[in-house]
Amino acid sequence: MKKATVLLATSLLLAACGNAETKQSEQTKEKTAVKTEQVKADQETAKVDGFTLKEPQEDTKCAACDMKVYQKSDAMGKYSAQAIGEDGKNYFFDDLFCLLNYERKSGKKMKAKFVRDHKSLEWINVSDAKFVKGEIKTPMNVGIASFKEDKDAQAFAHEHHTEVEQIAAVDKKAMMRFMEKQKKMKEMNNKKDMNESNESHENHGG
Repeated sequence: MKKATVLLATSLLLAACGNAETKQSEQTKEKTAVKTEQVKADQETAKVDGFTLKEPQEDTKCAACDMKVYQKSDAMGKYSAQAIGEDGKNYFFDDLFCLLNYERKSGKKMKAKFVRDHKSLEWINVSDAKFVKGEIKTPMNVGIASFKEDKDAQAFAHEHHTEVEQIAAVDKKAMMRFMEKQKKMKEMNNKKDMNESNESHENHGG
């Protein structure tokens, strides 16, 4: 009787261990599956006009202003943009004007520039996109949405009491903003130099 009790206890213990191992194995599999899905999402690419476009990562910074570039899953992700440089690299931007002004700011040439379609979030070439300024919040307060389909752009424009624009008109606005910023920076630097010059003059008893 005692022997039977010991055998039963041993069997139950082994069964419990087996169940624990199975459960642990299942949990490990689940964790691995989640990691694999995450890796797939991080490595997601798309081919547009012969260029391989990537998705920004959680820590991706804008090449123009060093601000956060929002991912597709984020509400602000629909305003993210990217370009392919002559070096073949993918450059990411948090907002449309950062994309358009990057060449002016850096002197680097971009082979192609892309924005997200406001509706589907797929990448589209800026030369094919339609742009609409609306009462919307974007990362750099540009307030412009991009569209692949004309009907979607027209509907958005109607909703926001504005008009659909092509890339040339939008790029002109981006350039004007860039020039204004450059002017302000120059004025600030001149003021700083003048103040330093005055301080130096005073310190030398002038």
